[in-house]
Amino acid sequence: MKTIKKLFLLVLILFTVNIFSQKKTPKEVIKLTVLVKDGEGKPIPGALILIDNIKQARVANSAGYFKIKLQKAPKEITAFSPLLGAKSVKYDGKNSIIINITKNSNNYVSDTNYEKIVDPIQFRNIYDYLRGKVSGVNITSTNVISIRGNSSWSGSRSPLFILNGVPVDEDTFGAIVPTTIKTVKILKGPETAIYGLRGANGVIEVVTTIN
Repeated sequence: MKTIKKLFLLVLILFTVNIFSQKKTPKEVIKLTVLVKDGEGKPIPGALILIDNIKQARVANSAGYFKIKLQKAPKEITAFSPLLGAKSVKYDGKNSIIINITKNSNNYVSDTNYEKIVDPIQFRNIYDYLRGKVSGVNITSTNVISIRGNSSWSGSRSPLFILNGVPVDEDTFGAIVPTTIKTVKILKGPETAIYGLRGANGVIEVVTTIN
């Protein structure tokens, strides 16, 4: 009888050890909060966030905050603003991170990387698209465009708009849908010679998928 009890106890111990050995250690969840600010310390709402070069589905909220739960610690976190560029920081183990994107920082994003980060559908119109993507172009809050480095003539600073190889007026240019844009090219100085006096204020050439 004692032998049976000892055998039963041994089986019970082995069974218990086997159960505990099969249990996996729960993964540590990292609760990360990212605050995106500009050079003046103001929040940047709608900033895109990349975790280890992977664009996240959500963006920074109206107060510039982005929160996420991660299963493992990231190596690098990037914040991107169409107006200011991108800024990357190394993850230092802290749960709260502030990323400052300033115009004077080295925030340049190449066209190739830009297309990976930003989908044209995020822009409301061609003016928003140009503000985020094209350097050397000034666009006012009322969507008046001028190209830096060009002298005005005939009292106007408006550049020449070329859509799919054809000169168009400002209304037609403003109606371009960002999701149809294939390429945008800015011409100024000697580059505008092929357009004569019409290109004196610079030229914006846009090629779309709709011809």
